[in-house]
This record gives sequence, structure tokens and C-alpha cells, in this order.
Amino acid sequence: MAAVAACGASGGSGGSEDSPSIMLPTAGPVTETTEPTEPPSTDPEETQMPGETPYLDPSMGSDEPTSNAAMTISGTIESGVESGCLVMTYNGTVYGIFGTYDKSVVHAGAEVTLHGHLDRGMMSFCQQGTPFVVEEAESAG
Repeated sequence: MAAVAACGASGGSGGSEDSPSIMLPTAGPVTETTEPTEPPSTDPEETQMPGETPYLDPSMGSDEPTSNAAMTISGTIESGVESGCLVMTYNGTVYGIFGTYDKSVVHAGAEVTLHGHLDRGMMSFCQQGTPFVVEEAESAG
């Protein structure tokens, strides 16, 4: 290890011109420039990042029925992609058909009117369509 020691003159003169003086570098005066800033915008269009999905306020409602709203759909029952699964397309939406219903009325190829409700949280091996739970089924043809 190296040690650094400072020595001063001990001649008692206290501040003679012969004693070395140490000059430390000093920084110039510090000046700070600040530009006034505006508070952040609360307008969603101004704060949205490119490629980011816009925020939708849930209090604005939705055109889609809730999962327990009563619905009536009509159309032709089709076989699903998985064995034993049934689907129906109504107004451009594919519905997976579930529930307790008369299988002589609800089967692949049948024209029916179904009364029931959606169950978006339903787990199924059918993996096709929005789950529609049939409460009542009528033959339409």
C-alpha cells in the first residue's frame, strides 16, 4: 500500500512564501436553464403510443349481450370440428350449442330456433364458437 502525506513547513512562520501551496481545480459557475413545461395531456388520443390499442371505457356499454342475457337464435345446426359438438351460425357469429335439449330436435342438419343464454366463461373440448346454453329448442322446419 502506498501512503500519501502532506508536509508543511514547521518553521513557525505560518505562511511563508517558501511553503508549497496546493491549488485545487474549481468548476466554473453553475448555471441551470429550465424551460417551462406543460402538464401531461389527459387526452387519450394524444397519449396513445403508435400501435397501442385504444382504451375503451367499460361504462360506455356494449352491443354484445351479457353472458346471462336471454337470447333467441335461429338457423341450421351443423356438426362442429370435434366429434359430438354442434354449432350454429346466427347473424355472422358462430355459437357452440350446449345445455340440456331434445336431441330429436337439435341435431346436425336441423332447422331450429333456440332460446337460451351465452356463457363466455364455459370450458369445453369443442373449442369452437361462443358457448350458447340452450334452455328451450323448437323445430323451425
